[in-house]
Amino acid sequence: MRKAIAAVGGAVAAVAALRWLRRRKEDIDWRSARPPGAIVDVDGVPIHYIERGSGPAAAVLIHGFLGHTYSFRYLIPELAKDQRVVAVDLKGSGYSGRPQKGDYSLTEQARLVIRVMDKLGIDRASVVGHSLGGEVAMRLAANWPERVEKLVLAASVSGDRIPSLPVTPLIKPILWLIGRLFGRRIFRRQFYDPRKATKEVLEAYRRPLRIKGTGHAVYQTLRDMRREKAVESSRITAPVLILWASSERILPRWVLSRLRKRFPQAKVVAIERAGHLLLEEQPEQANRAVKSFLEGRDQAVERAAEVAPAL
Repeated sequence: MRKAIAAVGGAVAAVAALRWLRRRKEDIDWRSARPPGAIVDVDGVPIHYIERGSGPAAAVLIHGFLGHTYSFRYLIPELAKDQRVVAVDLKGSGYSGRPQKGDYSLTEQARLVIRVMDKLGIDRASVVGHSLGGEVAMRLAANWPERVEKLVLAASVSGDRIPSLPVTPLIKPILWLIGRLFGRRIFRRQFYDPRKATKEVLEAYRRPLRIKGTGHAVYQTLRDMRREKAVESSRITAPVLILWASSERILPRWVLSRLRKRFPQAKVVAIERAGHLLLEEQPEQANRAVKSFLEGRDQAVERAAEVAPAL
């Protein structure tokens, strides 16, 4: 009898846990998501972007994994003071569309960004990529070097192919389970000062994740990334700036070493008292470094060899 009661109790608890995990899963229809910016159709995929500023110079901003244009809320107005700025939500992210079929590789994401530039009449731009968006930016600069004026890699991945386990449909529920159980902890870990991981900021990141089709898009991204080769950095001709957080706890230190080897002539700036979300946690430092680099004021940006002790 005790075993039967325990089994029933366990089943009830399991059902309750599953209900809790599924609550607010994907309950927003994309058509009613109320994006903060505009939508442009790119080869049948609705791509969301935010545009500010004007002028002959342009900057295109590309967010990281599970991020969106919100990641650049402090950088956009600063750059828009004297140039045109376009922040793009990648396919399957933010307030862009989430097609069930199609290529979600980072090379394809780079091509979509180029098509957004075409649609908006941007022939050439400086490109800023954060985290996984850094690899999208690298692939864009490698495949379309004539379209990239300068390249900024903020807390970027290295562009190397890292061996991983096969991605199968069986991991879809596991991905959601990990997100529900550890999402807040992982989010806080991206800050040097966890007090900056406020409920408001967390909700701003969470809301687009509730759009229907997000889980499938995440799965497709992880699957399609596995078949790509490493970035051909030798094809990148644009000057490169690397921003790295002094308290980075998401990316391992060897990532910075690999980036330095890929781009030996790059300028490297350490953002002090910042974690992985360095553009948000220390906007004054980050904005100053990015603007100085884009404007060619090299005296405000140190070379890699000179900044090494600070990291």
